[in-house]
Amino acid sequence: MTLVPDDSPLPPRRLPSSVEGDGLLVGWSLEQGQPHQPFGFRIGAPTTNANQEQLDPILFEGSGHLMTIAPTGSGKGTGCIIPTLLRYPGPVIVVDPKGENAAVTARRRRQMGHRVIVLDPMGITDLPADRLDPTDIVIPNSRTELDDIAMLSELMMESHGFDGRDRFWLQRAQQVLNGLLLYLIRSQPEQRKGLLGKLRKMVSQDTEELAKLAERMRQMQDPDLEATAASLTLPAETTLAGYMAFAQNSLGFLRGEAVLEATQDSTFSLDDVTRGELVSIYLVIPPEKLESHGRLLRLWIGVLIAAVVRRRRAPALRTLFLLDEAPQLGPLPQLRQAITLLRGYGLQTWSFWQDMSQLRQLYPQDWQTMLNNCRVVQSFGVPNMNAAMDLATLTGFPRPEELLDLDFDEMLLMIAGDEARLARRPEYRSDPLFRGQFDRNPLHDSSREIMPQALRPQRRLRRVSPSRPKPTPPPVVDPAFLDRLLAQWA
Repeated sequence: MTLVPDDSPLPPRRLPSSVEGDGLLVGWSLEQGQPHQPFGFRIGAPTTNANQEQLDPILFEGSGHLMTIAPTGSGKGTGCIIPTLLRYPGPVIVVDPKGENAAVTARRRRQMGHRVIVLDPMGITDLPADRLDPTDIVIPNSRTELDDIAMLSELMMESHGFDGRDRFWLQRAQQVLNGLLLYLIRSQPEQRKGLLGKLRKMVSQDTEELAKLAERMRQMQDPDLEATAASLTLPAETTLAGYMAFAQNSLGFLRGEAVLEATQDSTFSLDDVTRGELVSIYLVIPPEKLESHGRLLRLWIGVLIAAVVRRRRAPALRTLFLLDEAPQLGPLPQLRQAITLLRGYGLQTWSFWQDMSQLRQLYPQDWQTMLNNCRVVQSFGVPNMNAAMDLATLTGFPRPEELLDLDFDEMLLMIAGDEARLARRPEYRSDPLFRGQFDRNPLHDSSREIMPQALRPQRRLRRVSPSRPKPTPPPVVDPAFLDRLLAQWA
């Protein structure tokens, strides 16, 4: 059966003020009559008829993944992310670039019994900031210790765009990072605080200090550290400098006190994520910092996915990853695996892309498989006919020109087991279902201070009055004395 526009003179249907069930609300059905019910979805009640006065909710109750394709500013937050956070009862992990999702939904998540965790190193929200040390994923002397360390260094290196000779240096630098991190963990098992900051200092040492570090590694008589110790004492300084230059570049996102503090230790346990406890984790990196600090976001996401994959069975409620600005993570193997392989772990992803070209560019070999593993695909805000034709080809929607004429609250919706259709997009600010559940968006609050807060208190200077004693001036050193002292050292 093909869905076609129905121009019959029926009055407009209103939205319901309540919806039964905990499924993900992916849209409001515009279909007249009794709708088809694909497996894993519930659209309205079984007694739906053509005279209904309300729009039916389209609830996704299955365990598959979701994908939304829409340009910036088209309503992904107001129509997808925030409505989901106001309803979904299970644990969630949210990429929240502007901090809006946390500000609007944190109270509601607490009312649902969740512990709210906000990772906000730049301090752009007014919520208490939490911390997450990615090295918590490494369990010393476990069977996966070396593999987990390799995963961390790979997440920090981000090899996308490197080839040929650069890839050689990158791989060698990753091996060095593996060894240095392993050394820190095994040499200081009771002092795990601030390991990433210590790692960054290590890779910035000069050749002499690196040689001393290599000697300390050898003294531990640990076979797993021998290769790294050898790399740090290479006879060709230019080769070692090449390794370390790539290693230093990979840790560049750790610059600054804010990021070091946010990763020095954790205010929650990754075991809570593994067990599927009721936690709502917001990852807040401002949009203008996504390029410079994208590796921090990538590192946190990769570690959180790894924590989920440790499960021996799926918990009662799935852990939902809401990955806004997914392209900023770069090609992330953990995301590809999550969408294509890891549904059985109780992991569900909802990724957001500006257009299909981003998905094709980052995952040239796997983008079709990733798309085909998504049981829900939404698209709205289609900017031009080229994008409309692309979407029509992917979804089988027969009228691409219609995608350019959608109302502000409409979208193209493809759900598994049914043909692509037009549907109404949820809107938390106006839909009766969400009334009273959300807080005000601080970015739209005119009473809020427009300038960001300083990282330290404002300076206070005081002019010394003539009656006050003046500070003691620094001692004057005789230049001749310094010359004699330097001559003795020479």
